[in-house]
Amino acid sequence: MRWAELALFLSPFALYGAWRLAAARAQPALLWATAAAVAVLAAGTVWFGLARRLDRTETYVPAQWQNGRIVPGHGVPARSP
Repeated sequence: MRWAELALFLSPFALYGAWRLAAARAQPALLWATAAAVAVLAAGTVWFGLARRLDRTETYVPAQWQNGRIVPGHGVPARSP
């Protein structure tokens, strides 16, 4: 287990080092393609977050164990007082 934790900790540093080495030798088209891919991923993340958000009138109910099954978390309409 310790090796997996160490690998997960060191992987961003290794990827950054590989990116720095590759960027020094990369063609401008590859850099633009990478920037476009990052922009598409960021836009997709924002879209997913906006599409899955709860309405202001809903309350979040966390996941629960019912009748031997896990019921995922979901939003329910807020009760009025």
